[in-house]
Amino acid sequence: MFRLFKVPKAGPVTTLTLMDSGLATPDKDPLIQSAQRRRALPSEQDHKLTTQARQWLRSLAARERPLALCSMYPRLANRLATAWEDPVQTEAIFDELLIDHRGGRLGFAPLVASELMRLHRLHEKRLESNGNS
Repeated sequence: MFRLFKVPKAGPVTTLTLMDSGLATPDKDPLIQSAQRRRALPSEQDHKLTTQARQWLRSLAARERPLALCSMYPRLANRLATAWEDPVQTEAIFDELLIDHRGGRLGFAPLVASELMRLHRLHEKRLESNGNS
């Protein structure tokens, strides 16, 4: 997994900042080992897109489709697809993914991070057009 974000030592909520570093390996990186210990064991469903996620993906304009996210993190794509019609729940997922509330988050590969940012902008535009901003 790539280490992409440096977490500044600030207050209880920090934002992730892009950092340039090489490949992090679980056997050598204590942050990865710590994150793996906190993460729940994956279910079989976490490794593939659900039918709902595939439908959600097709509903998005081709340029908006998070293909890298779906390929690398199907569990997250499934969560977004399930929440997509609920603005509050969708915003909570983006908040969880884009802001480091617990410290030590490793971040995402650049392509996945850019897809998440693009999806977040699309979500915000949908809210504005619906008058829910």
